[in-house]
Amino acid sequence: MGYAVAVDGPAGAGKSTIAKLVAKNMDLTYIDTGAMYRGIGIFIRDAGVDPDDEEAVSKAVSGITMDIRYQDGVQHVFVDGRDVTERLREEETGRLASRVSRYPAVRSRLVALQRQMAESGNVIMDGRDIGTVVLPGAQLKIYLTASVQTRARRRWKELLEKGEPADIAEIQADIEKRDNQDMHREVSPLKKADDAVVLDTSDMTIEQVVNRIEGLARIRRKNPKVVLAQTAGFCFGVQRAVKTVYDETKGSGPLYTYGEIIHNESVVDDLQKHGVTVLDTPDDVRKAEKGTVVIRSHGVSKDVYDDLQNAGFRIVDATCPFVLKIHQIAREVTSGDGELVIVGDRTHPEVEGICGWCRKPATVIDTKEEADSLIFPENTDVTIVSQTTFNLQKFEEIVEIIRAKGYNTNVCNTICSATEERQTEARRIAATVDAMIVIGGKKSSNTRKLYEICKRECPETYLIQTFADLNLISLAKADSIGITAGASTPNTIIEEVLHNV
Repeated sequence: MGYAVAVDGPAGAGKSTIAKLVAKNMDLTYIDTGAMYRGIGIFIRDAGVDPDDEEAVSKAVSGITMDIRYQDGVQHVFVDGRDVTERLREEETGRLASRVSRYPAVRSRLVALQRQMAESGNVIMDGRDIGTVVLPGAQLKIYLTASVQTRARRRWKELLEKGEPADIAEIQADIEKRDNQDMHREVSPLKKADDAVVLDTSDMTIEQVVNRIEGLARIRRKNPKVVLAQTAGFCFGVQRAVKTVYDETKGSGPLYTYGEIIHNESVVDDLQKHGVTVLDTPDDVRKAEKGTVVIRSHGVSKDVYDDLQNAGFRIVDATCPFVLKIHQIAREVTSGDGELVIVGDRTHPEVEGICGWCRKPATVIDTKEEADSLIFPENTDVTIVSQTTFNLQKFEEIVEIIRAKGYNTNVCNTICSATEERQTEARRIAATVDAMIVIGGKKSSNTRKLYEICKRECPETYLIQTFADLNLISLAKADSIGITAGASTPNTIIEEVLHNV
């Protein structure tokens, strides 16, 4: 087989339109399987064979030859050496194609011919059983779909543009009926191949779909080496927090999290579907019906904790143990004469929570410039802690600047071990690949840190939330690709990116 792209999907998903454009962009031969069945219809009529006589039709097509060639950029279909292109769209041709296509012998012969075409060149082919029956060995399989409502609306607009009256409800009913027939027919039913990439085009433009498939095709054609970081995905604290909330959804009564349980939109959206409401402010707490509140892995300040308790909520504390350790240090250090320096993002909920457990104000910094400007009286006892997801290398650089000032410095490296391992592995992989993918939520601090680390080592580093965000055309230039993910990225998203790349 040459290089083959198989495009399957239900009627109205735009398979032919998309396949033709991809073929043009990638210099592939577009195999119009529908035209091939119409070619059979023309052959049967010219041969004088009764289309309702299955035995006669089967015998007639057993040795038929068919070829698809391009002349001046226009596709021509040849049946037994004769160009039948101009007759393909005749109404009678369509009726005959529909009548004979139900015969197993016809389908078997055309499958054999389609495979021959794929063996002789680089092709893209669309239909309903291309990836499962015709070209099971295709290098790229796409299952192109769209909601029934979207497909009905597209068909309705097509008819209106042609000046033909149309009822969108009837069109939708016809599509639903055809989907059911295609999926449950005995011979080669419509089915998604296990290794197909699913593209839902409901909210995509034609250009977006074409770029997506073209990017995938170019990546598969190049067959890059792909390296997945072993430390990618949920860390212990996040896993524990998410599991806690899902376990609580099995109970009764209102269920809340104070702030988003983790910085990942897909997880937060799914929890919302399970009835979990996010409380963001003290005002939210006052207005909410009493129930259970899960404290997220980032933790909260003492004031927030007390407010929830005093308001009569049942509290389930899923604060990460590493964060709880920093809360304890913060309480102890700020109870004495020493100073506490927190290295981290002052707007991050974890840092806000740490500050909320201090008995007196702490100093929060996150740049070397701020460390340079830091001034305490001589011989001050200075304890330094870090946000658990801070960049380890940057933390060490800031610590050295503060140490050089001559204070009595006590450094508590509170970056969690999982974060250290993740950053170290990401840096190592990024230094050895042509392109790097970092997966995580837009609000995730540890994901942004991973992106910064990888970007320094590999200029072609891409930060995405899901596979849909990936610039596949740019990625297709790489001979080797690394993949890592933030601590709040579900395995399902990582697996989707890995599978499709």
